[in-house]
Amino acid sequence: MITMQNDFKENYISQQKRQAEERKARLAKIGMGPAEPERAADIPARRPRPEAVSPQRRPAAQGERPAARSTPRPAEAPRQAQRPEARPQPQRPQGERPVRPESQSAVTAKGNVAPRPQNVRPRPQNAPAGAEAPARRQAAPSQAAERPVQRREGAQAIRRPTEEAPVRRPSAETGRGSSAHHSGGGRPDHYNVRKRPAPGPDELFKKEISDNDSRAMIFALTGKPERPEDGGDVDIINMGRIYPPKRSNDNSKKAPSKVGTYVGRGFAALGLALALVIVFVFSSVALIAHGPSTTIRDFLVMSAEHSSAAKWVPRLFLDGKTVDSIINRSEETVQDIISIDDYTSGDTVIDENEWANAKDGMIFETVSGSGYKAYVLLVKDPSRIFVGTSAESRPGAQSGDDIFHITEFYNAVAAINGGEFPDYGGGGTGYTPIGLTYSKGKCVHNDGYTDRTFLGITNDNTLVVNEGMTEKKADELGIRDAVSFQKGNTLIQKDGNEIVFHYQDGNTGRAQRTGIGQRADGTIILVVTDGRTASSLGATHNDMIDLMVSYGAVTAGLLDGGSSSLMYYRDYYNKYDYDYDKLDEYQKQGLVNNYKAFTEPRKIPTFFIVSAE
Repeated sequence: MITMQNDFKENYISQQKRQAEERKARLAKIGMGPAEPERAADIPARRPRPEAVSPQRRPAAQGERPAARSTPRPAEAPRQAQRPEARPQPQRPQGERPVRPESQSAVTAKGNVAPRPQNVRPRPQNAPAGAEAPARRQAAPSQAAERPVQRREGAQAIRRPTEEAPVRRPSAETGRGSSAHHSGGGRPDHYNVRKRPAPGPDELFKKEISDNDSRAMIFALTGKPERPEDGGDVDIINMGRIYPPKRSNDNSKKAPSKVGTYVGRGFAALGLALALVIVFVFSSVALIAHGPSTTIRDFLVMSAEHSSAAKWVPRLFLDGKTVDSIINRSEETVQDIISIDDYTSGDTVIDENEWANAKDGMIFETVSGSGYKAYVLLVKDPSRIFVGTSAESRPGAQSGDDIFHITEFYNAVAAINGGEFPDYGGGGTGYTPIGLTYSKGKCVHNDGYTDRTFLGITNDNTLVVNEGMTEKKADELGIRDAVSFQKGNTLIQKDGNEIVFHYQDGNTGRAQRTGIGQRADGTIILVVTDGRTASSLGATHNDMIDLMVSYGAVTAGLLDGGSSSLMYYRDYYNKYDYDYDKLDEYQKQGLVNNYKAFTEPRKIPTFFIVSAE
């Protein structure tokens, strides 16, 4: 490294010397700098200084300088003749020197007034008059030889009258007059004053480049990491610094790192995007809520109503009376009645031969409807269906049970979720059910809410769905297993020889739904639909009726839905050749439907269990 720096220094110094020699040569060529001494033969003859016109030449008195010659030299006589005749000077007494005012200034060759030159050597006081003139005359030729006269062709000197210009006296040092007039020999004095002598080699290269500059040049030319310690960069072409190094400022704050800057910008962009999404959603919902179309508004209100965690959202944009009116309108039921003979004579009943391919005494199918995907489980033997409770599977627990544990507890092959439970704001623990509840022929819960939709199975394995049920009436019907779920969730009822369909045209909300039905042959129909996804928004109330009808249900009702909608079928992916790698973590445990919620599968108090054969 040190050797490389020394080499760069030597190269730099030699380069500067070479450039200096080239500059001096160029200056000498155009007459702007010192040149080599010329031979006397090459020096042109000096043009004489014009003299003041005098009537006669007289000897100089003591203390007086000799007067200038009045006759031109022979060599320059023709040139002198071409010039305008100088004005005669007034006669002065013999022995008297002309006094030059101090305020009087010399006139330059361009006509400008220049200050009186101060470089005239004073004459000694005791020296005789005219003593210094010979010395100066002797010094002039040598100076003329050293400083060749440079002339420009066609140039003419500007003359002022003789009485206004002082007599030019040659200097012993320079061989030139101290006046600023350009008298024809050499350069004007104002040019001599402006000119600067060229520095010598010792003075020019006295200061060498620093170690930091050398290190910077090495870095710029070789790319090695030996950058200068004080920063900065190097101009490779001119071998100099492009910009100075940055100075550290202790008072200034330290610049943040690039990682921190990028992270801050990322969070800012994310926050801005989130704010824009929130503004867009709120503005869109507000526009829909107060827009001219009531169909979309009612759809969104009812969809939120079926979600226990989002029931409060519609009231952010609508007043309570409007929301209540939409809900009341959705509960309005339109009954369609058809005879059981006409209903069962169609192709809605599964042929008996289809049971040949059943597994575990059940048929498992998936159905894609208009805006939803449904999972259907047909259980041929209704006696295998019963209600399992978390109070039995987890005695003493302060919460409900999940579908994986309760099916293991009952050694069940399949299960779906059951009835209603307290779930205020979507944070319920599923500890206890709501409404009349039976399990294995015993009433396990009766809180007095007898106006709920009642869904039970009698001792003779008949499904009963009714709006409202008391414990006394349930006992008279011989109910062995039953749950309750809100109001208006009856889908299909059998009334003697007639089938009644309970349509709710105003209930347009889509959600994850769970239903139970029974065919005329006793087959139990268990249905769960997906929801809250782009491929399956969910099913409506009327969609569930149509789905039950397609499987020949004569009795059907809705169970708890939303995030409580669950269907379990043990080892279904192997029995029906599902791609195990494409299943989510809950489906690999036996969950059939696509569970979409912010939490793990809900813990609830009741389930409809399908026991093993």
